[in-house]
Amino acid sequence: MKNLHESINGITEHYIELCKNVDRLFRINMDMLKKDSFDRNLYGEAKLVEDMINAFDVKIKETSIMSMARFQPAASDLRALITFMESSKMLERMGDLLLDTLVLMRKIEKKEGNMGRDFGILENFLIKIADIFQKYIEAFIEKNEKKAYVLLGMDEEINEIRWEIDTVITNQMKEDSKNIDAGVLMLLINKKYERVSDKIKQLAMSSIYNFSGENMRIVELIEKEKHKNEKKEEAEG
Repeated sequence: MKNLHESINGITEHYIELCKNVDRLFRINMDMLKKDSFDRNLYGEAKLVEDMINAFDVKIKETSIMSMARFQPAASDLRALITFMESSKMLERMGDLLLDTLVLMRKIEKKEGNMGRDFGILENFLIKIADIFQKYIEAFIEKNEKKAYVLLGMDEEINEIRWEIDTVITNQMKEDSKNIDAGVLMLLINKKYERVSDKIKQLAMSSIYNFSGENMRIVELIEKEKHKNEKKEEAEG
């Protein structure tokens, strides 16, 4: 680590590898959803991938903190290091969620009912979220602020799809009580996939902050407060 820019380049390489490992967990989830039964080999691979994700997360944080202490970066370089630490943590959490869903699939295997491996609807949902994650990686590598902004607009669509899937699963549970146990677990998987999507949105916000210095979380809070006040005025009027 001869200088700050060399350090940032090294962190960037680690970060890209971290993204690749999270993407591998997406692929493992997709492969598992297609299986007729729980695949222990895929699950074992997922455990190893998660360990790698955790290792990259620790490395990125340690190197970023060391770079701040040693080089005392200012402005854009400081933003980059802060973004790496925040985003690395979000990717680590995405890895946790994607491993959790595999555990839930294993539990479903033991439940009664005719929806035990009826994962097609979840697979399509996950494919869409994985595609959004690929778009995030492109925006990050290209340092393309416009592509990052596009990702923010996908959040509502993901939420709508999630509720549609919940409705389908809930109806299956109502039709046959034997579906309840497996159905509850499928709802949990669906929720975790939606939370993964939320993390991608946060990654996009962090990228925008890195690229331009605009803190989208503050903007989001201001918009929520504005909307809240408008609702309050409507109620009072």
